[in-house]
Amino acid sequence: MMVHLDRYILNARVLPMLVVTLPLVLAAYPWLPAEAFAKDGLWTTAAKWATTGASSAFLATVLSFVPRAFGTRLEERLWREWGGAPATAYLRYAHPELDERQTAALHAKIAKIDPSLHVPSKAGEEDDPAAADQCYESMVRMLRARTWGPKNYPMLFDENLSYGFRRNLLGIRTIGILACLIGMGSGAAAIWQGHTAWPVIAIAAVVGAFVLANTPGDVRRQAERYARRLFMTVDLLKPAPKAKASGTATSKKALQEPPAKPA
Repeated sequence: MMVHLDRYILNARVLPMLVVTLPLVLAAYPWLPAEAFAKDGLWTTAAKWATTGASSAFLATVLSFVPRAFGTRLEERLWREWGGAPATAYLRYAHPELDERQTAALHAKIAKIDPSLHVPSKAGEEDDPAAADQCYESMVRMLRARTWGPKNYPMLFDENLSYGFRRNLLGIRTIGILACLIGMGSGAAAIWQGHTAWPVIAIAAVVGAFVLANTPGDVRRQAERYARRLFMTVDLLKPAPKAKASGTATSKKALQEPPAKPA
């Protein structure tokens, strides 16, 4: 099966997996026979490290579905803990970042882009928060569909890349820590056997610290940055053209299809 690689997949899926696979491949580095690469000296070391890097990249690409699966599952749990997706929460009248007037103005701008969207009032949100959130989620899906891709909104795309990387790396955090411990243990055992393996321990330790430094709070802050950037595009979007009578059925079908979800 061929793996389609674009910028998003490389940054949000392959790269988190590369962080995990590197310590695992490094664990084998001290035990590779020099004769398998060269006679001795610098070329032996260079060949070993090149093989390590290539092996890590290959495994990360093949296993790139793992970070997405764990990251998506983690995202569902985090959104429940946060009281909803940050982009959805940003549209609520109860959100502390905007006052009532600013929230209403933002709703009006989004509704102008797609008049088919229902915009809850403040009273409606208070009476039925769940129904209001469904409307806000529809607004967010519309905006994501209209702004997806690196060409027209590169800064928004970069924010989404960063969120996808952080979310997926946090999703495989336990695997990453275990991989780093294996790498450090292998390096320590190799040193005990008389091999030069301190770089293995050092790199595995640095990777482990990087994995631990990426916290749920970091993921939430990045999600909030993405949400702010997403709503900054509202002033740049034009209303969707009205469908002609002959294309009404097609347009309705298109509106019913769910847009691509980032990350």
